Amino acid sequence: MKVGLLTNEIPPIIYGGVATWILNFLDMFRDDEDIEIIPVFLAQLDEPPLDFPERYPGIRIIHGPGDVEDAFADLDACINNLWVAFDTTRTIKETYPNKLMISVCHSLIQMEHITNMGGPITSNYFDQEITFQYSDIVVLISEAEKLHYISFGYDKYESIPHVIYNSYQPKFDEVAWRPNYEINDIGYIGRHVPRKRPDLPIFAVEKSGRKDIRVFNMGVDYRGEHGNPFWEELGRKHPKQLVIIPFSSNKETAKFYWESIGANSITGIYEPFGYTMCETLDRRVPAIVQNIDGPSEITANVLDSVFVYKVVEDFDKDVENFLNAVEQFWDTSADVRHAMADHARTALDDFRPEMIKVKWKEILLNTEAREIKELKSVSEKQDLQAEKTDKGYGSYG
Repeated sequence: MKVGLLTNEIPPIIYGGVATWILNFLDMFRDDEDIEIIPVFLAQLDEPPLDFPERYPGIRIIHGPGDVEDAFADLDACINNLWVAFDTTRTIKETYPNKLMISVCHSLIQMEHITNMGGPITSNYFDQEITFQYSDIVVLISEAEKLHYISFGYDKYESIPHVIYNSYQPKFDEVAWRPNYEINDIGYIGRHVPRKRPDLPIFAVEKSGRKDIRVFNMGVDYRGEHGNPFWEELGRKHPKQLVIIPFSSNKETAKFYWESIGANSITGIYEPFGYTMCETLDRRVPAIVQNIDGPSEITANVLDSVFVYKVVEDFDKDVENFLNAVEQFWDTSADVRHAMADHARTALDDFRPEMIKVKWKEILLNTEAREIKELKSVSEKQDLQAEKTDKGYGSYG
């Protein structure tokens, strides 16, 4: 079976976590005896580097709907990772209605819009429905994400919502490095958008009144025209306690972060899956984690080995709830922290590629494309709306 893996994110072209998913997926199916995965890159926003064919053997490049026919002619199915880009998705299904179309929903843009306090980037979230409309299967990356999907009424279409978690290949199975379990400092690493709540740790430590605790915050972006006034002010307010590490992909900088903290904070009010949650467990770093969405599902079987706080989406109350979990961490001895982290890491076994691959092969090899009626009439209804947007070819996170 030949499957096209459609994306507009593949390193070095990266907008968010989708690129990580793409690489993991390619690795997961490398040399599979039943299924051949062929990357298909949509060069709508970014021209691919000249070394793309060397990096990704067999890759196909399309610039838009006009290139669909040739790119997909010999393929049996498409795994679509374009979050909106409905012109391309629609054209594939209209051109090849008998080919299986599986769309992976890495994030619901409507949830992004709500939890990131709105804004023009996510204001056309309704366009994502068109992608769902033209799919045979929509893969959601957690049970919580499926519930959000249904709550928005997206299950009114005939596409079947199906949960398959992201795969995560642990990197520290055989590595001797261990955290220093005596450290009481805490940290946050990741992107700084409102839904991630990166400021929760420093506000919790401030509320605790403890002056002996440092908060390491990695990922602050100062590249905007006005810098980052919010974090600049927090840095001035907490010069001895808040260690701000600007956004960086440098491995040594990340290494410094992980060696500096005693616990990593998985905050936020919306997180479809949670690669940072997986990396925290993988490194055997104690985790302070919210009780919602993907991270809570990742840790569901090891709740006695992580520090859980309740999210109520009231910032002041969440600071208090988060602080309660941090205080539990502070009250836990180094030996117990070590034992908890070792046990918590067993949660990753369910997300290893060999486990996730079984679920993917099941739907790829046993699902037939459904008959989608009135494709043309649906298209015509969307054309007017399409003219009012930028065609939705961006990516969100």
